[in-house]
Amino acid sequence: MNPALRNPSYRALAALLEYPDTTFRSHLPELREALATADFAPEERTILEGVGAWMADTDGLDLEALYVHTFDLDSKADLHLTSHLGADGDRNRGPDLIRLATHFEETGWALAARELPDYLPVVLEFAATLDDDDARDLLAGAREALAAITAHLEEIDSPYLPVLRLIARRGAPGEPLARPVENPS
Repeated sequence: MNPALRNPSYRALAALLEYPDTTFRSHLPELREALATADFAPEERTILEGVGAWMADTDGLDLEALYVHTFDLDSKADLHLTSHLGADGDRNRGPDLIRLATHFEETGWALAARELPDYLPVVLEFAATLDDDDARDLLAGAREALAAITAHLEEIDSPYLPVLRLIARRGAPGEPLARPVENPS
């Protein structure tokens, strides 16, 4: 059993980065409600409401295709944080994955089967069980990877950019927030 949820805003951010299949889309109204009620600053809430509206207004297959193209087929936007560290990419990820999994285990937080501990939505789910300072410290430890992903999403003008900027900002409070998402329709 995992520790209690202490910081629901991180769970909402994690949900925004999950694969947008039909199950995800059927729960989008609840996710949008969670974004509206979670502990976000007003400017963060405005940005996230824009992301939620964009997701709701985008055709499901188009949303899935964009997600796959962005996060699965483009290694520069890979949501596995350790893949952005060091010149060797995947070759030296093992020790970092073990350290992170051990940290989760020591706090009483269990990974689901087949999850890697460095997958950003997993890290955010874990952050949701921490107090705000510890959650920010956790994300600060991933600053280099978050900066790499965010920079690439900016290069490709991804609609996911505001979410990554907001996550990166939580680990580095001096970072600027993203511009609101403009609906492509």
